[in-house]
Amino acid sequence: MKYIFKLIEYINETNILSLATLILTIGYLRYLYNKKEEVEEYLGFKLVGFYMLGLFTFSFNFEYIKFVLPIGFIIYLLFIKNKERKNNIIKKKATVFGFIILCLGGINSIIYNKVEYRDRIIPMESIAINSLKDNYEILKKELDIDNQAFIEKFELDYNKNEIKMLSYTVKDINNNKYYYISNNTKSYNVYISKIYDYNEEDMLVFNPMEYNIDIEKFLDIINNVKFKENKDADYYTILYRNELMSYEEIGNLYTIDFNDYSTKKLKSEYPIYDAAQFSQMGMKRLSEGSWEGMKSYTYLMDYKVYENNE
Repeated sequence: MKYIFKLIEYINETNILSLATLILTIGYLRYLYNKKEEVEEYLGFKLVGFYMLGLFTFSFNFEYIKFVLPIGFIIYLLFIKNKERKNNIIKKKATVFGFIILCLGGINSIIYNKVEYRDRIIPMESIAINSLKDNYEILKKELDIDNQAFIEKFELDYNKNEIKMLSYTVKDINNNKYYYISNNTKSYNVYISKIYDYNEEDMLVFNPMEYNIDIEKFLDIINNVKFKENKDADYYTILYRNELMSYEEIGNLYTIDFNDYSTKKLKSEYPIYDAAQFSQMGMKRLSEGSWEGMKSYTYLMDYKVYENNE
């Protein structure tokens, strides 16, 4: 089944299908032309016109649903079909053929979308903190994720190098896809959906409230940062959201030295803004199924200091 999916993707992502449709159309219209009932001026162009009429559609969007009406074929059935004209039979066949090609294209689009946006289970040799980056590179290759994709949100429960729970969302604007990624023991579950609010402006307009860090770089940070530890913690949780924050009070903020991934408490007399950050917190077990959050630490990957010069 995997190879069938790959074949469907390959056919749709290359020009093979378009080329095959063009050859079939030219061949069939030529066949109809040779079957003409009587000589008619510009018959070849007229057959092409009736074929295009069968293909003609009117589409509109209602919320997230796209509707396509075969308006050309409807016009033919209502106003043209029963009119007397030369070579009426082959003109009818040309129109019906155009409508059939339209339907086959629609069916192919449905199949391709089902294949392209199908859920995946991707096996891994190891899923641990120190393999997060390597795991993602495998996912990226397998799913053909664009280099400019970024993480929308990231949640991780871990104890030392062991991952208890991992869940993160990748937004790939150039491919119009969300990837919802979560872990099993030896595999990743990947749920894929469209970005319904996608348009060409999303590719051109920079959102000033998003950080959009390189995914491999972010996972490298998670793997290497020397996090604060609490001897009473049973495990730790890390939370990240792709949004820039502002802090009037510095509080429990830590900077990261990317040379050795050490951390130190931020000292600043002024508020900070445009802060790209993630938080880490220890979790302590109180009883069966009951947990308590401990002290939380916020780590800054980037930030700016607001200095009031007045």
